[in-house]
Amino acid sequence: MKKIFLISALLLVFSAANCFAQSQDKEPSIEEIAEKHTKDLVRKLGLTEAQEFYVDSILTTNYVGVKDALTDLQKSGMQDPENYRYVNEQWQKKTMDALKKVLDEQQYIGYLRFIGKGKDYKKGKDGKWYLKSELKKQNKNPQ
Repeated sequence: MKKIFLISALLLVFSAANCFAQSQDKEPSIEEIAEKHTKDLVRKLGLTEAQEFYVDSILTTNYVGVKDALTDLQKSGMQDPENYRYVNEQWQKKTMDALKKVLDEQQYIGYLRFIGKGKDYKKGKDGKWYLKSELKKQNKNPQ
C-alpha cells in the first residue's frame, strides 16, 4: 500500500485502474481510488471526520485533474516522459499544498513520510515527528 503513494499520481491513477481492471471486469472510478486512499490516510494519520471530507475532496479533484492533464498530453501526441513527469509533479505539489492546509503539522509530516517525501523526519521518543538534524542536536545536548 505504501508503494502506491510513492508512485507518482500519474502512475497511481493508471496503475490502480489497470490492477483493478485485471482482477475485475470493471475499472474503478477516480472517486473509488480517492476514497480508498482517503481511508488509508484516515487509518494512518487519525483524521477527523471533517479532515476526511476535505482529504477525499482534494484527492478526488486532483486525481481527476491529473488524469485529464495526462489524457490531454496523450491526445496531443506528446511522447516525452519528462512532460508527463512534470505534469505529475505539478499535480502532486498541488495536492501536498492543499493537504497542508487541512492537516496539522504532525499529520502532514506523517503524510509526507507515507508518500516517501518525508525522509528528513524521524519520530522522537515522544512519538512526534522531528527533523533528523533536530533529533541529533537534542541527543547531543540533553536538557
